[in-house]
Amino acid sequence: MTRRVVITGMGTVCPVGNDLPTAWERLVAGESGIDHITHFDPAPFKVGVQAEVKDFEPETVLDAKPLKHMDRNAQFGCVSSDEALRDAGLCVTDENRGRIGVVFGSGGGGMSTLLRWYEVLKSKGPRRVSPFCMPNLIADAASGHIAIQTGVTGPNYSPTSACASGANAVADGALYIKAGKADAMIVGGSDAVQQPIFHACFESMRVLAPAGDPPSKTMKPFDLNRAGFVPGEGGAALVIEDLEHAQARGARIYAEVVGAGSGNDGYDMAAPDPSARGLLNAMGQALDEAGIPSTDVGYVNTHGTATKLGDRVDVGAVKTIFGEHAPRMLVSSIKAATGHMMAASAALEVIVAAKALVTGIIPPTLNYETPDPECDLDCVPNSPREVDLRAAMSISVGLGGHNAAVLLRRWEG
Repeated sequence: MTRRVVITGMGTVCPVGNDLPTAWERLVAGESGIDHITHFDPAPFKVGVQAEVKDFEPETVLDAKPLKHMDRNAQFGCVSSDEALRDAGLCVTDENRGRIGVVFGSGGGGMSTLLRWYEVLKSKGPRRVSPFCMPNLIADAASGHIAIQTGVTGPNYSPTSACASGANAVADGALYIKAGKADAMIVGGSDAVQQPIFHACFESMRVLAPAGDPPSKTMKPFDLNRAGFVPGEGGAALVIEDLEHAQARGARIYAEVVGAGSGNDGYDMAAPDPSARGLLNAMGQALDEAGIPSTDVGYVNTHGTATKLGDRVDVGAVKTIFGEHAPRMLVSSIKAATGHMMAASAALEVIVAAKALVTGIIPPTLNYETPDPECDLDCVPNSPREVDLRAAMSISVGLGGHNAAVLLRRWEG
């Protein structure tokens, strides 16, 4: 018998809140975490806004010794995972630690660590480079630190599929449970690329929106006048479990992970395929695995980066997959509030889909003013929407043509 996978815990550190209750409240209220850059001098850049995590205090969760060398990316992963575990009420013991694993994605890994010690290498020579540099710059540093912090010893790795990494982590974690190789998994994603070099890269790619006045008005997903995204940072984590395992310990269940999919465009390293073939593949896989009517899906949390082509691809994929049902569906993007947090966005957007199923509330797409005829679905503009949902999907797209979809069903057990 196929094991069923359910969500029992969730947590986040993101630009609209350093825990999930705060972040959800602010998302529903239509508040934005996009503001002027404080991590570095914005003067040389055309765009001086980002979505930064504010007032972050990792020392409330992490011990001083590992924290001293831990990259900000891994800190976000550890703190969000700690919240998710506490939310799930899942205690790690000698008896169960080998049956709990971690799949935690990152697009960039410990980039701040790499840049910091590269500067030391240039200025002071190779002997001054810390032995802690390598283990904290690798892409799987967050997943490793999460295991150390929590004490779990089950399956552990980090999918790196750019901005789809966090969604792929949810999907891959579910596979371990379905295969009987784990009873529970900590899954999600984190990224912290608030560095001048990355801002320069995004500017050179011409994907950043001109700063709005105020900065919170910068991103405009699905709007005719959208002009790009705002970089963000953060972490988002979920605890997923085998249904029987969760029920045996009396866990609260948020939603069931009924399907997931992954597909590549095979088209371009930066631009999404206008035909959306990779995204359509991922969404189709998720629906096929779930075995539910497409009409059961009432909401899609889209990638929604507010780029001209990207938003059209999202909407086109939804219309192709769902056909006549698409005009009756809701689609939205939370990135005008959180910025684009890379791998963390993909994981947080799965959390938002789960919260929408539980609460019957969909956070709004902010800054929507002028309709785009090519993005003609209901994008929940500017105000939250109350709706009765049976199933919801989250879709993510990453550089390199990576696409992922996660399909959730409301828990009614």
